[in-house]
Amino acid sequence: MRSMFKGVLGFGLVSIPVELYRAVGAERVETHWIHRGCGERVRYQKQCPACDRVLDRGEIARAAVLGDGRLVPCNEEPADRRPPDRVISILSFHPLADLDPVYFDQAYWLKAASGGHQAYGLLSQAMSRRHQVAVARMAARERPRLAVVRPYGTGALMLHSMHWPEAVRQEGAHFGSEAPKASEREEEMALALVDHLSEPFEPAAYPDEARATLMAALLERAEQGQAVAPASPPAGLKSLVDQLRRSLEDVAAPPSAGAR
Repeated sequence: MRSMFKGVLGFGLVSIPVELYRAVGAERVETHWIHRGCGERVRYQKQCPACDRVLDRGEIARAAVLGDGRLVPCNEEPADRRPPDRVISILSFHPLADLDPVYFDQAYWLKAASGGHQAYGLLSQAMSRRHQVAVARMAARERPRLAVVRPYGTGALMLHSMHWPEAVRQEGAHFGSEAPKASEREEEMALALVDHLSEPFEPAAYPDEARATLMAALLERAEQGQAVAPASPPAGLKSLVDQLRRSLEDVAAPPSAGAR
């Protein structure tokens, strides 16, 4: 894995040097549009429909869209896009159950860098014993973000970037009020069904079978000679068959017969 971020995790007066690694890989199979005749990837150009011509980079400006559809130029650097300070500052601690999953975004592994292993372990152990997670503020890709730092497994720390509260659309919170009230018997049957299907969560029991099927089909086509090398392959491009085979191997193995 390649580190995406090197900085400091601030815990009170303690500063823990850390590195950030993406915890979740791409779920979709990457695809591109190509020219059927030669296999070259299709190039997209920025064209002005009013002037009916392709624009140079210097002719293109950025604009923000207002609620009424008007466009406001915003070429100047936004105030919230200042250089990141490389600090993840812990603000408060909470039970994980207090944080609604709607706020969670991307997941990352936090790794202690040189000199930070003891404080890293201490923080992970303290949160585990108190059954708490930490809400933190960080700057990633030049933009301030909220994040959750939590213990994972045997002493590791994981960070989840979070959506700001303003980004959560609250309109759907009232959808449940439209449902008619269930009878006592209906509620008992629903509870019985929930109890019957309740079991410990095992991620390996729910593999992405659709992706595995697609990757197997692509690998078969590639090995049958249906793969077309692009006319201008990027430097260092590896065998497509090898890439597909490795992708197929990365897919989780099917669950055992006893798992659903």
